[in-house]
Amino acid sequence: MNPIRVGAWAGWVSLVMIFGYHLTLALVAGTRVSGTVERTAIEAFYANDSVAVLGVLGFATLVPFAAFVMGLYTALRTIDAARAVAGVALILAVVELPLLVTQLALQAGLVAAVNAGEPVVGMFRAWDALYNSGTYVAEAGWVLLFGLAMRGHDAFPRWMTPLSLLTAALLAINVTAIWVGIPDAATLPSAGFLGLWFAGASIGLGRAGREVD
Repeated sequence: MNPIRVGAWAGWVSLVMIFGYHLTLALVAGTRVSGTVERTAIEAFYANDSVAVLGVLGFATLVPFAAFVMGLYTALRTIDAARAVAGVALILAVVELPLLVTQLALQAGLVAAVNAGEPVVGMFRAWDALYNSGTYVAEAGWVLLFGLAMRGHDAFPRWMTPLSLLTAALLAINVTAIWVGIPDAATLPSAGFLGLWFAGASIGLGRAGREVD
């Protein structure tokens, strides 16, 4: 089985699942809570059991995501000048996986805590710092480095490198959002650019996979 072609399909599947998860969460639970320690706002959002249930979709998304980044590394390591950069990008993507698992588990814990009438502010702040700050460090890193590695591979669209620089910059800004008071809505453009990045990378992997075949 060609891991590059698998990675291409996995990229599209990841894109659909990621946006499907977030859009469904917004529809059933409303606007997410971030950058606050206001107990009533936190409890209002996490009183919805669907937040925990939808975590199952979040967990499942990690499988195609892992195949996607492995496909990227497999394609890009064939370029001598890009091998080391792609390797570091893969490491950062692997680092992000347990962070995502942890934040999904914390969300389920927040739902349980609200329903049990237990304190939630401390747990929420831990989730917020992990997901809406720390995770973006790894994400910005692998987006940037994979994008730089793509410069040496003809299968990937030429616009992927500038897109990677822009997307990584927006993700890096998101790292600071909860600490300096940037409104949560202002961090949303990075999601759109990241979606475009997934699409461009998947197109490139599809081309690279056909070249290998």
